[in-house]
Amino acid sequence: MAFDNIVSTTLERYFTSGKATDNIFARTAVLDFLKRRSKINAQGGRQAIVPVMGAKNTTFQNYSGYDTLTPAVDEIMDTATYDWKQSAIYIPMSGIEEAKNSGDKAVIKLITAKTENAEMTAADTFEDQLFNATTAGTGASWSVAGKDWVGLAEIVGTGAHAGITGAWWESYVESTATALTLGQLSTAYNSVSYGSDKCDFEVTTQTLYEKYESLLQTNQRLTDANTGKAGFDNLMHKSGVVVWSDYAPTGSWYFLNSKHINLTVLDGKWMDFRGFVEPYNVDAKYGLVLSYGSFTTDGRRYLGKLSAKTA
Repeated sequence: MAFDNIVSTTLERYFTSGKATDNIFARTAVLDFLKRRSKINAQGGRQAIVPVMGAKNTTFQNYSGYDTLTPAVDEIMDTATYDWKQSAIYIPMSGIEEAKNSGDKAVIKLITAKTENAEMTAADTFEDQLFNATTAGTGASWSVAGKDWVGLAEIVGTGAHAGITGAWWESYVESTATALTLGQLSTAYNSVSYGSDKCDFEVTTQTLYEKYESLLQTNQRLTDANTGKAGFDNLMHKSGVVVWSDYAPTGSWYFLNSKHINLTVLDGKWMDFRGFVEPYNVDAKYGLVLSYGSFTTDGRRYLGKLSAKTA
């Protein structure tokens, strides 16, 4: 079988099977949370549309006998809208690599290594964007103002977001420059938890994770079995699984709820392998993989953040 047919067929099957997505999201505890607990939401349309429950229904009323019941026009639903973001990554193959790997087994081995590298790069970049991307851009090598996959830096906050305003929509944010305490963690957790709808995932820096660990008594250092089985060290804080990320901003601690934060992708356009392109002036060909999506929330008030904290 010709080199092009082997490589194209192998990659087509690999990406359409979902294995690439599984591998990318299995690389870190934060990405594992997005896929395993929060779930990836696929939809179509010009924008990512997220229904938001904005107010209580005021039509509940007590009555007796033939009392007149009074209906009301309640605008209890709103809609958060997010523009689709686009990302691309190439799987490169030089002419000399192709010439050196003419056998089927050699081709598969080479393309496997190239694909693993692309997955690692995609995982690192998506997690970096989840924490640090802003509308204005960040200066990172992957960042382009207005085109980044804006994540927690703007989703968890106050003021307008995704076309919605109002204090009821805003996150809990506490940014006093001080040493981390258990009291601060409890206040933040309680502030974003409503009845059984509780914070179930917390992510911070390595420094603050180790500070939290030191604040706990030995018999308080509980862990989540499922997160541990996935290969990630963790601690528990109330009902929240606590992990750390290399990309969490210095001094930050996020309180998340898997029911209210998602990676929303454009249906059919997530890890979409588009085949190889071959420039006329380069002795190489490039496998192109595209992803369209956006980080979204239907409830900012269920999310919170501590910042400017030290050990």
